[in-house]
Amino acid sequence: MFFVLCSMKFFLLVICCIIFLSCSKWDKKEKIPSYIQINQVQLQTDAATEGENTHKISDVWINVDGNLQGIYEIPVTFPILETGKHTVSIRAGIKVNGIAASRAPYPFFNIIHIDTILPEGKILSLTPVFSYKSETKFSWIEDFQGNGYSLDRMIGSDTVMYIVSDTSNNNKFGKFTIDAIRQKFYYKSSEAFDLPVNGSAVFLELDYRCNHPFTLGLLVNKLQSSVANDIIVLNPHPHKFNHIYIDLTYTVTQNMDALDYNVIIRGVLQDGYSQGEIEIDNLKLLHF
Repeated sequence: MFFVLCSMKFFLLVICCIIFLSCSKWDKKEKIPSYIQINQVQLQTDAATEGENTHKISDVWINVDGNLQGIYEIPVTFPILETGKHTVSIRAGIKVNGIAASRAPYPFFNIIHIDTILPEGKILSLTPVFSYKSETKFSWIEDFQGNGYSLDRMIGSDTVMYIVSDTSNNNKFGKFTIDAIRQKFYYKSSEAFDLPVNGSAVFLELDYRCNHPFTLGLLVNKLQSSVANDIIVLNPHPHKFNHIYIDLTYTVTQNMDALDYNVIIRGVLQDGYSQGEIEIDNLKLLHF
């Protein structure tokens, strides 16, 4: 009997402890977060040395006091558990090669550091303005605004690129038109570029609008031959200009014996199409 009573007392004591601890946990005041809102971002450039400020920054990578907070698609409002004075760091995120599953911070844009007060229970609204890092090298910029352009027609191309003037915004861009008579175009950058083969990032940026697929890549020039490497096929995007970031790093590093490289742009009329229109603008070849 004594053993039973002791066991019951011990059991009741354990239950009381559990209830007490649970109540203490429930009574604990939850921390009220602050919020950051980013509806849009901007890119600031020196047009003469860095080209136009067109971009497609899709995400922001957020650090608070050096610790990764999260990766967010713009526009976004997100909570921060920290409040008070902190350093918020923002990196510009892109879709590499236009692929939604290949999101990454763009290596050529500066990281923005903001010393700020994160208000408890309130929203801090930010509009980050990114810029290119000072060490970024622009091997090639073509915006078609001058009297000529830096693209050459290749053998086998039966189509000529024309420069079109958009009177609504005083802008010029390059345009290819293919049809049943003139079925293909093939152009390369007028200059061949010496690009880093040490694994450092090499990207091609451009704006494009098209109702027919076309291909971009690199012409790899070696001692005794030049080999065309198609890197990406851009699918129709007919209604407005789209900006894309094309990663050339792998192709460059896999051809360490290359003397130099030309950017190539080409297309052939495909089955199911009676004609194609391809427009390009604001090409930039970047590396460190």
